[in-house]
Parts: sequence; C-alpha cells; structure tokens
Amino acid sequence: MNIAILESIVMPAGHEVEFDRILVEEFKRQGHQPCFFVPNNYPFKLNYKVPVIVLEGGEAISYAGVGKLKKLWLSLQRERRRIAWFDSAYEHAIKGVCDAIIIPTSSWRGMRSLKKSTLRNSPVPVLFMMHGIMPKDRENFIKGVKSLKAFSNIHIGVLGLQVDFPELDDCPNFHTILPPVYIPMDLDAEPEFFFHVPLKLGFFGQYRKEKNLEFFLQAFVTAKFVNPVELLVQGATVTQEDSNDFKRLEKKYSTYDNIKFLHKNLIGTEWQKELMACDAILMPYGAERYRYQPSAMLFNAIGYFKPVLQSPEMSPEIIKEFDIGIAVDLESIETFSKQLESFVNSFKERADNYRSGLNAANEKYSQKNLIKNILKIIGR
Repeated sequence: MNIAILESIVMPAGHEVEFDRILVEEFKRQGHQPCFFVPNNYPFKLNYKVPVIVLEGGEAISYAGVGKLKKLWLSLQRERRRIAWFDSAYEHAIKGVCDAIIIPTSSWRGMRSLKKSTLRNSPVPVLFMMHGIMPKDRENFIKGVKSLKAFSNIHIGVLGLQVDFPELDDCPNFHTILPPVYIPMDLDAEPEFFFHVPLKLGFFGQYRKEKNLEFFLQAFVTAKFVNPVELLVQGATVTQEDSNDFKRLEKKYSTYDNIKFLHKNLIGTEWQKELMACDAILMPYGAERYRYQPSAMLFNAIGYFKPVLQSPEMSPEIIKEFDIGIAVDLESIETFSKQLESFVNSFKERADNYRSGLNAANEKYSQKNLIKNILKIIGR
C-alpha cells in the first residue's frame, strides 16, 4: 500500500517526531510505501527519507510562545487552513496518489474540520489517531465520532489504554489502538536490560512544571542510598516561563556532583544515546492527563528496557500487569524520598523481575503490533 501520513503539527522535538518515525519505518518493514502530506514549508525535525507531497492551504501554525489572545486568533487560522489541507489531501487521493491516509496526532477539532472538508468523502480509508481522550474532551469527542459515522472511509482510533467507550458501541468507524514502544533506531546496539555502578537515573523530556521536577530533586538530595547514584536531568522547554524555571533549578542544585542538567532538545542519535546510557527512568509527573493519555516517556522506558519510577496516574494498567518498576506516593517529599531509596537500594535484587517484565511488555506493545492493528482498520 501507498500510505500517506498527513502531518501539520509543528513540533520542537519529542514523541510526535518519533511516533511519525515509527509509522514510516514499520510500514516499510512490513512491505508498504509511506509518504508525507504536509503544509508548505513544513519544518521537519528529521529526514524520514520518504517522498513529501505539499498540500495547498498555507503554512503550518505554531502556538509556541504566544499569549492567550494571539493563540485564539491563530486557532481560527489553523481551523481554516486545516480544512484547506484536508481538501488538498482529498484531491491527491482522487488522483490515486495514496491507498490510505493517516493523521497521526489529531483531536476532536480535527474531526470538526474534516466534517467541513471534502476529505470526509475520501475514496481511500482515512484514520484519525487521538492520543488518549481527556474527560473534558470526551463529550466533544463522542459527538465528533458519531457525526462521521455515515462516512464509510473515515476511521477514528484512540491510541492508549482506554477501551471503555460504551457510547460508541454502534459506531463501526471507532477503534482502540494499543500504543507502541519507542526503540533506538539509529544505534547499532540492541536495547536490553542492564545496570551500572554507580546506578544511573534519568529524568527526561519536555519540561513543564506539572512534571514535579523540584519535588523530585528535593527528595533525591535527602534520600539515603546504599550504593552510589548519578542523576541526569534533561529538559526541553517551549515557553520562556518553563525555560526560566528550569534554569532556576539548575542553579539551585549546581553544587551536587552527582546531578547533571541538560537544558536542550534531544533528537535522533543524541536522544537515543542518553536514554541507552541510563539504568532507570524517573517519571513522577503529577498531571491527571497521564491517566488518559499514553506517556511517550513511559513507552520509551519500556522500549529501551529501563525500569521506571512513576506517578500512580501514569497508565496504572501497565505497572499492574508487568513488573517493570514502582508507582510512588507523591503526597510528601519524605514519603517519596523513602520510596526512591527503596527503588534504588533494591534495584540489583529485583533485576531479574524487571528483565522479565520488560520483555513481556515489549512483546505486547511492539511497533509491529501497532502497524498490524492500523492495517486491520484501513482494510488490509
């Protein structure tokens, strides 16, 4: 199949970039030919080495660093442009350019745009992928799916562990899709479970205050570890407020020799090397959204065979099914510090359990299974 990936989100780095790469590489591995449909001058962060087809309708729009009023204005512009991009994709589909179209990161707003676009009558299957549904968005999401029920080639897939959507039992266009692990695609070494002395802990990703970094750092420096431990704190920031806060924390904890800060985006080989060099991934993120939206960092940890210390909100189904780490109590620094101590001090004794749990989780959430599920939806 010739499969078009319609991408219009401007991304500084992070899981959207790598998710698109999973689609490209695994489709090719399974014998298909992916390409990209993108707006004019789309700022790719990686060279995916596949054909790129430019859509009519204007350039992609970013909200990075803008205030509320400008964001509102830009959202109206994006809505108009999104309809135009979808119309353009429809024209390419009519010409036989592709056998299916996938929108890898969408929302209920995307479904609203689709309803106003000629793409709703696409001659080829179209799959909109939503990365989890928050409770505040559920009503709009349900309405959006139902509004597209009559269009036989339009499919809506929720990527994540949410499977309870009884309101959509009568909607054959709705699907649930298990999220994939992220793996090192540019390194020669195959990921496997191992650990160093000193034990190397990593706190990674796009930095936001909701990730409880200062809370974690306070717990880390007060914990009493039996064995030596090193901590890498990497943060990519989008807003000036987040950037300033990350710099504040870097300065505050600069006297600790076993804490290293890395304030930058990590993409491709650089990102993969840093993850591979760690022994465990720390994710004490306190936001409720991680209960509903799959954390890319968690699925990186699984794919790189790294045990996790995580908040109880983060996809609790996984840590309940697989012994890959611990969920911690974030009620107080003292309680969290004790759990961090236990995680580190028992790491060697629990190594075999972690290895087995990570092997099993990788099998269930493999990239191969993701593409097989997508192909079932789009009819192959």
